[in-house]
Amino acid sequence: MRIFRFKTNIFKSDQEKIAEILGQYKGMRWKIDFESKNNILQVNGYGITAQKIIVSIKAAGYECQELEF
Repeated sequence: MRIFRFKTNIFKSDQEKIAEILGQYKGMRWKIDFESKNNILQVNGYGITAQKIIVSIKAAGYECQELEF
């Protein structure tokens, strides 16, 4: 299983839209840490790449930058 973390500008009010976007990728779990100043999106899954997530999130009009950890 791969774990990715991204700095985003996603807010609580955007969760439903993000669920639709990320729901297209099966076998993946995600959560957003709204307590963080960078609204960190964490994605866990198989068969997904950071680039696919970034492209999908940015296509919806949000900022998304992968964080190294």
